[in-house]
Amino acid sequence: MWYGGKLSVLTPELVCMEDLIRRSRKWKYFINLTGQEFPLKSNFELVQILTAFNGTNDVEHVTENWSPRWKVAGPPPFNIKPVKGVVHAVLSRAFVEFALHNEKAVEFYNWTKKTYIPDETFFATLNHNPSLGAHGAYTGNKTAESFIARFKNRGSIPCAGKRVRGVCIIGTGDLPLLARSKSLFVNKLHQDFHPYAYDCLEELIANRTRDYYYGRWTFDTSYYTQLDFVKNKVG
Repeated sequence: MWYGGKLSVLTPELVCMEDLIRRSRKWKYFINLTGQEFPLKSNFELVQILTAFNGTNDVEHVTENWSPRWKVAGPPPFNIKPVKGVVHAVLSRAFVEFALHNEKAVEFYNWTKKTYIPDETFFATLNHNPSLGAHGAYTGNKTAESFIARFKNRGSIPCAGKRVRGVCIIGTGDLPLLARSKSLFVNKLHQDFHPYAYDCLEELIANRTRDYYYGRWTFDTSYYTQLDFVKNKVG
């Protein structure tokens, strides 16, 4: 399915997903990142966490009313309840195939093109309307859901770096918190601001990879298997 329409943040994501589906049958999860993010887990740890996810998706949403964003588009198709979230997510392959090829998903995508900032609506809505049947969609209580794809300090905790539009740009003083974080990636880092933060995170990942290879590091996935969105999902 080719997703037409004007160029946006969302459409290139879907085009890349379609290319990945065609090119390989081996991958099981799609994770899209920005240029200002960095992994907090080694490749081994990421594989263990995604295995623990067991087909679920990590798609952030907000509970506040954002209806002015899509009011201009009129009622959404199939009585879908739009949800505001973010475009960057952790999506299972089955969810990606649903988003690309399911008739309701395609029609909803076309509806979002008439809304404001559709990239923050599409994935979140598919994942939080379980009646649509998207694999791994969330079926639990939205107020109980937590998201671990990204560590992003929007103001709830102190920032040792600096804030830009309310978001913490990571500094070296934030590293102890990041080393303990359960999140998969951190957002945001700037290469020209506290560059040693990059170096230290690289060393952390390298050390964990080395220690696992020599049997000095073990990784417990029990925290991830008990996440509410892992226990309450479609499929």
